[in-house]
Amino acid sequence: VLRDLLEFKSDRAPIPVGKVEPALSIVKRFCTGGMSLGAISRETHEAIAIAMNRIGGKSNSGEGGEDPIRWKPLTDVVDGYSPTLPHLKGLQNGDTATSAIKQ
Repeated sequence: VLRDLLEFKSDRAPIPVGKVEPALSIVKRFCTGGMSLGAISRETHEAIAIAMNRIGGKSNSGEGGEDPIRWKPLTDVVDGYSPTLPHLKGLQNGDTATSAIKQ
């Protein structure tokens, strides 16, 4: 991975972990750019929305909107699969595939 080739050099002392904002607080400010359904695949659109919802971030539906089936939390997941979103795996009951930002 490219980041493994990078090395940070600094003349400053490291900041103690206790003085750094927790990752759970930081990710709540994450927001994806608007990506219309059709510009990317349905699977990708839904996977991004689920991932951002899990971490507390926000995804943007783009101008293509989204299928209303994605607005309700999943309640039919067995072994990571749901008949509601059959093309996705690794799902959990309670996951939602709705985007937080609509255009």
